[in-house]
Amino acid sequence: MKILKENSYDIVRLYVNQLGIMIFSMLLYTAVGSFENESLSRGLSVFVSVFSTCFYLVLVYYAMWEIGAKDKIRIDGGKMEPCKKKGFAMGLCANIPNFALGFITAVLLGIFLLCGNDGVYAAFLIFNTVMRFHASMFLGFITEVIPSGLSAGKIDYIEFLVEAILFTVIPMLSVAVTHIAYRLGSNEKKIFSFLGTKK
Repeated sequence: MKILKENSYDIVRLYVNQLGIMIFSMLLYTAVGSFENESLSRGLSVFVSVFSTCFYLVLVYYAMWEIGAKDKIRIDGGKMEPCKKKGFAMGLCANIPNFALGFITAVLLGIFLLCGNDGVYAAFLIFNTVMRFHASMFLGFITEVIPSGLSAGKIDYIEFLVEAILFTVIPMLSVAVTHIAYRLGSNEKKIFSFLGTKK
């Protein structure tokens, strides 16, 4: 809770980066969806997803590297204690909406499959739509990686469930990047030294 309280501005900034990429991805998906050739459209959808995800992770990397570099100055000056897990904790906090949406969507579908309640299914549809829109940079990749028709000609409930689980797990990529970027920044080491800001 201390990290969340002291770094709320930077955590919100990480989340805002995702919102920007989310809108950017949806615009690209809309353009790709206008192609009449279905196989081309699906291939481009995967490309858009991978490109958007990489772009998002690069933004996250640079934001966290700067935070780590600033903290190093404060640590060297004796104004703060080093915290190696800070990047990881900030990444987890910034991705709470992603984890929550994926988890709730999977649980609602699981409950529907067990009891068949129409109200639960309606709630699942709402959360499933919000989840896909909220993490749209992963959408093309996830939907094309999973083979369709897993439920033998019926509505693909199993496919929906697997997708919800993947949407819950895949944000850990962002958490890993925030952790690595913070550690590199706090040690003044760079992966993209040819593109980064001078020390």
